[in-house]
Amino acid sequence: MHSLKNIKLRLPVILLLVASIFFIGSKQLSAQSTLGVTGLLNSPNAVMTKEGTVKIGGNFLNTNMTPDTWDYNTFNFFLNVTLFSFFEAALTNTAFDLWDEGKFSNIDRSVSVKFRLLKERKYLPAIVIGSNDMLTSNTKNYFSPSRGNKYFGTHYLALSKHFGLNGHTLGLHSAYNILSSKHQKINSPISGGISFRPAFLQEMTLIAEYDTRDFNLGGNILIFKHLYLQLFIQDFKYFSFGAHAQIPLL
Repeated sequence: MHSLKNIKLRLPVILLLVASIFFIGSKQLSAQSTLGVTGLLNSPNAVMTKEGTVKIGGNFLNTNMTPDTWDYNTFNFFLNVTLFSFFEAALTNTAFDLWDEGKFSNIDRSVSVKFRLLKERKYLPAIVIGSNDMLTSNTKNYFSPSRGNKYFGTHYLALSKHFGLNGHTLGLHSAYNILSSKHQKINSPISGGISFRPAFLQEMTLIAEYDTRDFNLGGNILIFKHLYLQLFIQDFKYFSFGAHAQIPLL
């Protein structure tokens, strides 16, 4: 948990790290969030994957990345489909120790969707609305925020805008998040971050974000044209990583 004072103290560090990228060194920036939905690292954005694209992958998640139900490190695996240019859906399975036996014995399934309301234009940001883990196991009300296993439930409105800088691409992203689960916790409804793709390595994206609870740094890189690898550090302490294959069907 972070107080407002701690957030203010760490913000200059984030900005300094991001700024240093420009001294070391226009395609649209994209990344894969921890829930298998196109986003930053653990925060939503308004970037959409190209229509007709399927993503299959997974993540190793440090215990600090998941709700309190997970008091141990875990992993997830997901299937993400962008049916249309304005609509994306993901099914994510997160492993957990159902019987407290010291081993994985079950999975939590979550469904997430993302709709684009406005495509990014020269002077306007892209705007999307989305819902993570939108359904619950409560058969009386599949959308109930207080009953069932809706561990990752949030709704959000996100904006993204990209700028070309001498061949580099800078992305600015922000989101307003609303809890839809008794299991999730946030310190602030506002999240967002900065993404940067250097001109000399267009296959790499570097990201700094605030995800409503922690500051995170990381990035991803595309290899063999279809395989994304992602690594990030949460709260400057805890590492998580993931990978996914991106398969164009159209």
